[in-house]
Amino acid sequence: MAIKKHLWQLLLLLFLSLVAMRTFWGPGFYDGHDSQAHIVRLWQFDKVLRSGQFPPAWAPDLYAGRGYPLFIFAYPLPYFIAESFHLLGADFAVSLKLTLVLAYFSSVVGMYFLSGLVGAILWGFAPYMFVKIFITGSLGVVVAYAFIPWFFWAVKQKKWLGASIFLSLWILSHPGKLVIFGPLLLLVFLQNRTAYRRFLFSILLALGLSAWYFLPANLELPYTHFKDFVSHGYVNDFVPFSRLLYSQWGTNAPGWGDNSLSQQVGIAQWLAIVLSLFFWRKLWPYLLVFSLSIFLMLPQSKFIWDLPTPLQQVSTPWRFLSLAVFTAAISGALAVKMIQSKFLRYLAAALLIGLALYGNRNHLRINEVRFYDQAFFDNYTGVAAGWNEYLPIWVKEVDYVKSKDQLNTLYYPGWQVTVDGQKVAIKPGVNGLITFAVPPGDHQIAAKFLPTWWRYLAGLISLFSVLVLIWQLKKK
Repeated sequence: MAIKKHLWQLLLLLFLSLVAMRTFWGPGFYDGHDSQAHIVRLWQFDKVLRSGQFPPAWAPDLYAGRGYPLFIFAYPLPYFIAESFHLLGADFAVSLKLTLVLAYFSSVVGMYFLSGLVGAILWGFAPYMFVKIFITGSLGVVVAYAFIPWFFWAVKQKKWLGASIFLSLWILSHPGKLVIFGPLLLLVFLQNRTAYRRFLFSILLALGLSAWYFLPANLELPYTHFKDFVSHGYVNDFVPFSRLLYSQWGTNAPGWGDNSLSQQVGIAQWLAIVLSLFFWRKLWPYLLVFSLSIFLMLPQSKFIWDLPTPLQQVSTPWRFLSLAVFTAAISGALAVKMIQSKFLRYLAAALLIGLALYGNRNHLRINEVRFYDQAFFDNYTGVAAGWNEYLPIWVKEVDYVKSKDQLNTLYYPGWQVTVDGQKVAIKPGVNGLITFAVPPGDHQIAAKFLPTWWRYLAGLISLFSVLVLIWQLKKK
């Protein structure tokens, strides 16, 4: 990869990225749907790291001080990145904004090396990209976007160890995107079937590198109310085709009020698909994946969503917009390169780039600035999760009132309680709180959250995978 050869394009992308993210160059944070949750998570992430808990698992101040197993399930990499900025002196809000900006630029540059300048701008300047950054505040999704193009680039270049690294970073940022990008992953696998052993090895190595997170996160879901809150959330979130063609810019979640967020693919992205149809014999695989992603967002696909598949973990069908935009960007960029006439090729590229930039001119902003001071954190009683989906199953009634009980902590696998230095048996008691027997009199009671055997095993798998990666790199 000769950087000098791409210097002016990279400088242009840097300039456009800074313009696109300029709304973040101000004080405070913002009112994205998940923004408050992320700043609370970073506050807890920082606190448990400083207390010596690594990797973070239990958020002690959530759920009205009873604690919450948030970091067992919440994607960890975005918070590690943000924490690095915080340790360098940035406050929580600035740390998160820097993480978003860095992820956005990495994603655009990755798409440039995967498909060229046209593809990078079709991907980076899509309405859905700015919905996820400025409207929903989807930190994990945006950080995953930082690695998704690089993964496909590494596969295209047959850089299998690089593919493993980028895929593991993708999983640690937002594993749910693996389900959404599943059709494209299958397509890429079929395109590389002659090297299927190396492809599968890179996938297995990526799973091993990220096992310390995704294995406990999946194994421990039955200990939570996740299925009660999430598994059938798709029923009311299908998208009419007309809204995929065009929908006005809004700030509310779909179905909440009249000012719903935009669910359009994008004018430039639709034009890219139209252009690709002229070269359908060569681009049909990408057109097929694009069509499938569109279909899975329509109400007519409900019979597929009703099947017991990983789709139900996606929760909202319109998240397939990411796959639709991604394949539209790649397909459009390839179609432009296939135009034989130099004049028409440059004309098509200019038209797609111009429409992408102009069509998003009013989308490059947050809605409102929000400030979060220490008093806010001190008085926070929530769980920093949208549906409270990680609430332990032993909790039967949700109660956010703070208590002054001696051990006001939720029961969950990993807790160890000692009385006068001696370990005692614990069990879930009233509404999921830890209970244990204590003899009469004064005693020293201590509670500590420790890794379970399966968390240790997952960590060992990741450690072994790191050693395999180092060994493979030395062989190179």
